[in-house]
Amino acid sequence: MTTTQTAPCHRLPEREEARCTTVAHLLRGQRGEDGRLVALFQLLGEPERAVAAHRRLASAGLDTPEEITAAAWAAAAHCARGALRQAQGLVRRTVGALERCSDPYAVVVARTTASAVAATDGRCAAAEHHRQCALQAAGAAGDPLLRLMSVVGTAQQRIEQGEPREVLAELDSALGAARQDAALAVALMPSVRCRRAAALLAMGELDRSAAEFTGALTDYHRLGDGAGLALGAPALLGVGDVHRERGELGPARTAYQEAVVLAERSGDRQTLSAALTGLALSRGGGDPHSAAVLASRAALGCAGPPRIRALLAGGWIALTAGRCEAAAEAARQAAGEPGAQGSRAVFAELLELEAMCAVDPATRQALLGDAEEMWATAQRPMAVARVALARAQLEGAGATRVREATAWLGQFGVGAGAGDAAGLLNRAAASQCPAVTVRVLGGFQVLRDGCPVGAEQWQSKKARDLLKLLVARRGLPTPRELLMEELWPEQDPARCANRLSVALSVLRLVLDPQRRMAQDHFIVADNYVVGLARLHVDVQEFLAAARHALGVAGRSTEHAFAALAAAEGLYRGDVLADEPYAQWATALREEAQAAHAELLARLAAAAAENRDAYAEIHYRLRLLERDPYDEDTHLALVRLLAAASRHGEARRRYRMYAGCMEEIDVVPAPFPVRQIRG
Repeated sequence: MTTTQTAPCHRLPEREEARCTTVAHLLRGQRGEDGRLVALFQLLGEPERAVAAHRRLASAGLDTPEEITAAAWAAAAHCARGALRQAQGLVRRTVGALERCSDPYAVVVARTTASAVAATDGRCAAAEHHRQCALQAAGAAGDPLLRLMSVVGTAQQRIEQGEPREVLAELDSALGAARQDAALAVALMPSVRCRRAAALLAMGELDRSAAEFTGALTDYHRLGDGAGLALGAPALLGVGDVHRERGELGPARTAYQEAVVLAERSGDRQTLSAALTGLALSRGGGDPHSAAVLASRAALGCAGPPRIRALLAGGWIALTAGRCEAAAEAARQAAGEPGAQGSRAVFAELLELEAMCAVDPATRQALLGDAEEMWATAQRPMAVARVALARAQLEGAGATRVREATAWLGQFGVGAGAGDAAGLLNRAAASQCPAVTVRVLGGFQVLRDGCPVGAEQWQSKKARDLLKLLVARRGLPTPRELLMEELWPEQDPARCANRLSVALSVLRLVLDPQRRMAQDHFIVADNYVVGLARLHVDVQEFLAAARHALGVAGRSTEHAFAALAAAEGLYRGDVLADEPYAQWATALREEAQAAHAELLARLAAAAAENRDAYAEIHYRLRLLERDPYDEDTHLALVRLLAAASRHGEARRRYRMYAGCMEEIDVVPAPFPVRQIRG
């Protein structure tokens, strides 16, 4: 059959070709102007435009390879925009049409799309069948482009099913075979990097994953204005996931919000759902109401793992707000979704939520044990460590076991801030929380019985400021005159005395709204001084853990590294980061910063003694975040990178070091070549 001619209005716009010549190189197997238009828009991460282009095609038949591949690309676009029914219909037609077509490009594109759609609606066996067919067709053709496309196209579903190591190996192998075509390697590198980063994230290698996601984002932007923006959403989503796993919730929210904007603009509903879910979880610990709204949005108009994870996020957020029945209903709804049983990673998280909804402690521990086994089967060591910590906390296993589990999770780069996001760690930690907890590391927050006190519950800003002041003075008895001077500077003390009494009353009511405790249970006061009592304050816990860990390290015991890592993991951020100009917070902030820097330095030294170059690089990078002018750390990092044959990074780091030294009028030391070779 003769290929239908394309109307002039359907031609590929010249500006699209001009800005996307690198991506267009991938379409060398896509013949026909119509098919190129559909494929190009889908490869650019714009599924809405791909679907619109396919609808404008003059022919709806599937009699030629061009028509089959155009329909397959359109099916992939429908899947990305959450229209699973339309995707399924097109997939059935394209796979059926392959009986009359042996074109390898058409076979690979159609089978790869069919595999992704089958995985989305939970048909794992069918997904694997189509994947194998795509690989066989690519192998028979001997085309590295087709092999790489088939591996990249099915990588995410295999990671979900518990094969991140296999995916990583296959991506590297397929990319190595394709490197003979330089333009091809450049064109596919952003997608390859995103898939590699996802596999590394699953394996708990957070630093390497972050580097790959960041590299993919840079590559996307190099594709040109528009194309880079649309394609950047998955990379930004990955950056947010890494930050959230680490417990760096501020940067996580920023990345998720950017991903939401780009995904909404491009029509990629699956990525939009995942970004909204991440944003909801990262907000859930402190603002359950707005987080619940985000989770509800995330669950609309998508399918497969993104929808299931959105439902699970709604359950975790409901638990954070104390709505156990709503959380249990979310778990039941997620369990009934197609594909919930087929993805090991999704099913393991479902088990976690069901466990935390269970009332019976034995049932809870049994479900968490099942989740731990499922995570292990899915090759997710970081998730295994997370469940182990939660089980230790929930069992009341004792400080030693909890400390060991915390240190194990900390080895993956997970800090205490991870427990601030809605999820298993948040709920498990709530079981151990004192009646009232005050957090000032990274920002101010008060938790009652593990639940955050919302801004609307504070009737007075001065009551909040009073608590901050008392914490900054380490809870020690503070003269009333000093407090009044800080809270109401340059005002008549006689008038301020009554204001202070009112602020004290409001503060006591916030800490104990049901008045279950004696008046001086949390706040002690007389006519002269005010102080804190029986309040758990995170910075005091951190400083105590740091003193203990540094003392252990000074005695060179075998538990030194674990103690140092556990203490470092408690540091969520600088003291009262939301009060950067408050002079009264400076002393405590600098004390905590100094303790954190010392912990990082000891961890780097311990990693060097253990010949763990990866860990040493990680801790030295963290040290430079704390002090970018630390010359010894800069040079040690350069030596480490060069010794690991990462010469480009070593040279880049040396240039950064030289620039920092020039800023403070210090002559940079020479590049440490001799030390490396020696």
